Order: sequence, then structure tokens, then C-alpha cells
Amino acid sequence: MKKNPFFTQEEWAIVRKDCREVWSARMVRVTLILVPLLLSVFLPALYLALALLLPEEETGMEELAGLLPPGMASLTGGQAMFYLIGQVVSPMFFLMIPLMASSVSAACSFVGERERGTIETLLLTPVPVRRIFRAKTAACVLISLLTGAVSFAAFAIVMAVGSALLHTPYFFNGNWAVLVFLLAPAVTLFGVTFMVLVSGRSKSSMEAMQTSGYLVLPLLLLFIGQLSGLFSLNVAAFLILSLLLWAADAALLAAASRWFTPERLLRP
Repeated sequence: MKKNPFFTQEEWAIVRKDCREVWSARMVRVTLILVPLLLSVFLPALYLALALLLPEEETGMEELAGLLPPGMASLTGGQAMFYLIGQVVSPMFFLMIPLMASSVSAACSFVGERERGTIETLLLTPVPVRRIFRAKTAACVLISLLTGAVSFAAFAIVMAVGSALLHTPYFFNGNWAVLVFLLAPAVTLFGVTFMVLVSGRSKSSMEAMQTSGYLVLPLLLLFIGQLSGLFSLNVAAFLILSLLLWAADAALLAAASRWFTPERLLRP
């Protein structure tokens, strides 16, 4: 096998094959398009419109005043709403995108391979099973990262327009830097490895996708905790969450790699 610094040519062929198959699955393709559009464009734009319509003299933020940092006490109602959307609500929305993209991609790639009856052919290739696992995992991670990158670019444009119209500081800060470059990739890998382990008990990719809904619960708890004022996520909190999740990823990746054997894959 011809080597390169990352993958062999055979592994790259598997990555390309899985990317094509995931994208060709209509339900997965629609999910990868509509969910990011909803969370990164439509909802932020809707909240921006509401913030623009809110009268400047109307604060209406008494219930949420505790969520604002001390330096933001002078914000008008619309500015405060826009700040909370960018710093409290949208980070949770954004984390759902790589989690969703990685889980549905992995369900289509791993479970779908068995559904399509092509897993036997794949196992007969000269590529070792561990390398097949690595290539399929890389394909799902790549799809999720690309989905997250495009979503974040679209979200950043909406927030830039909002910042200009409402005369507020741009949303990107230390929290977002850690979230985008550390936490989101960790969430992506977690979604893939979780789905690999779940795939052994799923009879169809649809069943596996439904199981992935449980992964959203921790994000919902974080979202509710912030809005209720129980805690506030800052740079340190995002760093700790990232480190914990990367540690969990390492354990899950090792377990998924051990699980990925011909005996389990060919089991009816």
C-alpha cells in the first residue's frame, strides 16, 4: 500500500465512498441541510428581527438581567436580547449541529453499510479492519466538521449584520473560540463513536438515528441551566467541558475500535 502522512490510498477511497453514500441518502442530506439552516440562520435571524422591533425605551429584561455581565447593564432591551442570543442561546444551538451531523452520518455509514449488504464486500478488501474503521470514522468526522464550518460562517454573517444594526460588540469572544475549535470537534467525535457502539444493537439506520436523540439531553440541560440562572458558562467552563469530552472520546474511540470486528459486523 502506498503511504501518505495520514491515510493510505485505499483508506482515502473508503472515505470518499462513505462521503458519497452519506450525501446520497435523501433523509440524511435533508437533515444535514435543514437542521443547520434552522439553528444557525433562521432562528438567529428571527431573534434579530424581534430585537430590532423591540422599542429602545423598553427594557423588559428584568427576568434575564442576571444573565448579563456587569458591563452590559446599560444595554437597551433589543441589545440585551441580541447579546443573550449570541452568548447564551446560540452556543447550545451550534453544538447541536456537529452532534446531529456526526450521529446521522455515522448511522448511515456504519449501520447503513450493513443494511445495503455491502459490509461483506468491504471486509473482503485488502484493507485491515482497523483501517476500515479509521477511514469510516474519518469520513463521518469530515462531514460533520464541514457542516459545522458552513453553519458557523452563515451564523457569523447573521450576527455581523445584527451587531451593525444594533450597535453592539461582535459576538465572537473567548467562549466562542473554545467552543468552535475545541468543544465542537470533541462533540463531533463523541457523536461518531457513540453511534458506532450503538450500531451493533440497531437493526436499521433509522433506529440508530432515533437513538441518537438521547445525545441532545445533556445540551438541553446546559441550555436550561443557563437560562434559569443556575450557572453561567465562561471560557474556563468551556475548557473543562472540552477536556472532559476529549477524555471521553478517547475511551469511546478505543471501545468502538475493539467492537469493530468482522464477527460483530456480520452478525444478523
